[in-house]
Amino acid sequence: MTAAAAQNQSVNGPALPAVTIIIEWENAIDVEDEWTAKAVIALDRELRAVAQRFPERPRVSYMFDSDVVEAGAVERVIDSVAPGLREIADLEILATPGLSYYQLKHFGISRAVTDISVLLDSDAAPQPGWLENLLKPFSDENVMVVGGFTILAYQDLLSRTMALSWFFDLAHERAATLKRQTIHVNNCAMRTDFYRAHPFPDLPMFKKQCEIWRKRLTADGHRIVRTADAVTIHAPHPGYRFLAWRGWSSGLDGDVLNYHLATRGRVGRLGLAGRHLVKKVARSWRNIVTKGNAVGLPWWQRPPAMAIALAYYLITFGGQVTSAVTRRFKPLPPPLGEAAIRA
Repeated sequence: MTAAAAQNQSVNGPALPAVTIIIEWENAIDVEDEWTAKAVIALDRELRAVAQRFPERPRVSYMFDSDVVEAGAVERVIDSVAPGLREIADLEILATPGLSYYQLKHFGISRAVTDISVLLDSDAAPQPGWLENLLKPFSDENVMVVGGFTILAYQDLLSRTMALSWFFDLAHERAATLKRQTIHVNNCAMRTDFYRAHPFPDLPMFKKQCEIWRKRLTADGHRIVRTADAVTIHAPHPGYRFLAWRGWSSGLDGDVLNYHLATRGRVGRLGLAGRHLVKKVARSWRNIVTKGNAVGLPWWQRPPAMAIALAYYLITFGGQVTSAVTRRFKPLPPPLGEAAIRA
């Protein structure tokens, strides 16, 4: 430990490892500007809270698809709500034409020079203590990946319904979230060199590659931990049209998961699509009835909330069925090198 790090540990708490925080600007395209502003402000606050405990200034890498995001858009948001972010972090804003959500995250880690890389979404606002608690498990040298606790924000009927129906746990379900093995790449950290040897699989999916990635790592005996103390609040879904699209794309992705993790047969994939529909609708309806008070959902809105949840998962079911009937996939490739997606 350097003298500076030792001093930081004694004055401000345990020293923290150098980090690169990688943030895609893809989600920011879809949500209301207030949510990306909240995310930037919250990140600035979190970095200030632990700034003196790093051996070097953290690097914050924002990446955007220059084919769909106007040049200077990211800078304008940062300069308007957190102009001091440049003073406490090495800030870089990179144009990455044509790269999608997972590709942006992969590209960011491939450029990282720190031991730890942190993945955060552009519309996810870290809560107090987030970064320190996300990094704390790495004091155990056997821990390779750490997942945080993401909560879906809510403010109206649609967002309250999805907070109860989505795959994120509710704010009060800390014990439940610790039992889950899922890693959400909107709020996680990993050892950079480890990721380069075990990158996300390059598959025809919008999202959910992390589920296949996590299962492969777990099967190989690598240690992954989850903490409920590293909390972010994710922006709600921006409207019914977006939700319909997300349901359909989730269905397509779900069939890819079924193929690689369960069965390659079309009949089996169709059966899993039906099982998923029943399971998710049952869970959603149960949450709406029994946990509606937790998100401020009044009783008179619960029947329409149940209808929204049913519609969403019927759309997801439609995507899964369509994929199972029409799409063919190749077996999961072996782990790829760090430049696989970037190339």
